[in-house]
Amino acid sequence: MTGSDMGSTPDPRRRRGLVIAWMSTSQRSTTLAQRLDFDLVLLGRAGFRRPWTAPFAYPVLLVWSAREIIRRRPRAVLVVAPPIVAPMLVVPIVRLARARVGIDIHSGAFLDRRWRWSMPILRLLGSHASANVVTLQSLARRMGRASARTIVLPDPLPSFSAPSQPDHTASKRPGGMPLVVAIAGWGDDEPLQELAEAATDQNWQLLITGKPRWKVELPPNASLTGFLSDTAYAQTLRRADVLVVLTTRPETLLSGAWEGIALHKALVLSDTTALHETFLESVAYAQPTAVSIRRGVGEALEGRGEFEKRAAQLADRLEIESEAGVAQLLAALMPVPAAR
Repeated sequence: MTGSDMGSTPDPRRRRGLVIAWMSTSQRSTTLAQRLDFDLVLLGRAGFRRPWTAPFAYPVLLVWSAREIIRRRPRAVLVVAPPIVAPMLVVPIVRLARARVGIDIHSGAFLDRRWRWSMPILRLLGSHASANVVTLQSLARRMGRASARTIVLPDPLPSFSAPSQPDHTASKRPGGMPLVVAIAGWGDDEPLQELAEAATDQNWQLLITGKPRWKVELPPNASLTGFLSDTAYAQTLRRADVLVVLTTRPETLLSGAWEGIALHKALVLSDTTALHETFLESVAYAQPTAVSIRRGVGEALEGRGEFEKRAAQLADRLEIESEAGVAQLLAALMPVPAAR
């Protein structure tokens, strides 16, 4: 399954590579494709959005994937899981196309109850792929024998464009209170009610981003932003004195945490092993209780300057490590032909 390019001169008529994801949007896949200089193929389940329609959508997605591989003739393909059906069906096609194949395994493949059953299949596919990609070292260990071909590559730090004009909104905060912004996707793993309780009777203002999916009882110094445009969202993050991003899932990296590090902000993250291994002492940590979250926010506000300095240093280190991981992945998928 590793293709037939090794040790031979690549066919110049072949395109460089493809990233194939069976989803309508994926920031990780978009960024990976850009950094690998691969073409990106996003295949959403248009017209098949309900879970029970998946068996009907997969044959259509398979045909679209095969068409793109045949039309573009890539030298390598990186296919995203989940769904596990994508690598199960796409890998054989890539093999027939005599191209190298890699699997970008998102954390949901390991943690989501819809896909945990498929781990033996994923390990088998991964043991024959040229490379597997995961976001955490702990997830790499779960790959078993396939871990020898697994590269740990967290999401690259996002880039925020410079503000078009100075932001004077900080002076409009009620009572001049510090601003704490919670980056929320309103998933069932986010302790948002505990966060709201943590803000009760505190001398800081709390904003919770994202489109609400359930009711949260808010104290007077807390409010919801609702859906924000990209520009308004970036401005809100820049205004914050502290950013809070929380989850109860033990092996989940948080996209909001990357955004905070990219902006060199003081952060409060969930106290999990996965986040500790990634962010070390650059952030404050909290358990999913009101008392612990309140303590974490207080620590971040008190040491704001030091945490911002640590965030900037971590951003530099993560960028270097990300570049090294991308280079390792590129070498596995697009090896330089051996000299004759």
